[in-house]
Amino acid sequence: MSKKNTKNKAGNFAIINWGYSNKSSHKMWFRVVNKVAAQKGKGLFNYLAQGAVTTGGTDIDYDYYLQQVELKKRQQVADYQKQQKEIADLEDFIARNKARVATRNMASSRQKKLDKMNLISKPKEKVKPVFSFLEARTPGKVLFECKDLVIGYDTPLTKPMNLVFERNKKIAIKGVNGLGKTTLLKTLIGMQKAYGGKVEKDPFVEIGFFEQEEVASSKKALDYLWEEFPDRNNGEIRAMLAKCGLTTDHIESLMKVLSGGENAKVRLCKIMNREANVLVLDEPTNHLDVDAKESLQSALKNYKGSVILVSHEPDFYLPIVDEVINLEDCSTKIV
Repeated sequence: MSKKNTKNKAGNFAIINWGYSNKSSHKMWFRVVNKVAAQKGKGLFNYLAQGAVTTGGTDIDYDYYLQQVELKKRQQVADYQKQQKEIADLEDFIARNKARVATRNMASSRQKKLDKMNLISKPKEKVKPVFSFLEARTPGKVLFECKDLVIGYDTPLTKPMNLVFERNKKIAIKGVNGLGKTTLLKTLIGMQKAYGGKVEKDPFVEIGFFEQEEVASSKKALDYLWEEFPDRNNGEIRAMLAKCGLTTDHIESLMKVLSGGENAKVRLCKIMNREANVLVLDEPTNHLDVDAKESLQSALKNYKGSVILVSHEPDFYLPIVDEVINLEDCSTKIV
């Protein structure tokens, strides 16, 4: 979320970037401001007039803000449709009258009006993603067992850890940056060698792994996913990506030029369409917009397999998980 808080004679003022946010953080933020401007693309729109401020004079109702956003969208649609009708009427009059001597001047006058008209852009309907995950065969009761596990590279990042990850459990791993949360995930699934101790993995574990790092590929999103699913046809690949909230422009863009949120949706799409009984997700909400976060949260709640999730957003993971591991408790660093 990109946000800026400045204070002037008029009081507190917040700028909300539409793309990267969540409702809970917005609600917290709105409690300390009395003016809000929302940035969408290149536009900056003011919201929340005095009627939105509570009698206490310090709180702003987030639901009211959402109502104002929806109202502005409906007004833009109405203005666009009204102008399109006016354009059609003018063009029809011009076509019928420009050739007749008696009406040629009137047709010319309407043409000048048409030429000077400031066109209203057609409102773009935001595509909401619908995430869901395929489930693989049931694994053993214990998925991963860490015995005196120490993670690290040149130096240890943790004390010896004895952890058990069981079937159908959903676990969040939290802690400040730099403690080795990503390293722990990669060590669990065998991408990174343990610094000390060992990880025993059930042989029937099938992992869907979401990496925090973006894919900076020169391939189009369409081709990137098609290489993963070569048995699907063009239409099926496009439908898979569209389900994740990606437009035709996104689908035909290079992975390296997509925004962080769009890049993440492509990578989530890959995981969604492969069977797994354990989802290992490293900061999956980074860069996702509100709708995408809500859809992902719902999908993870409904998923019958196991989830191991790294996240800095308690409002996202607490409704999902059964247990939270704080890596700060095992760190060799002073936090």
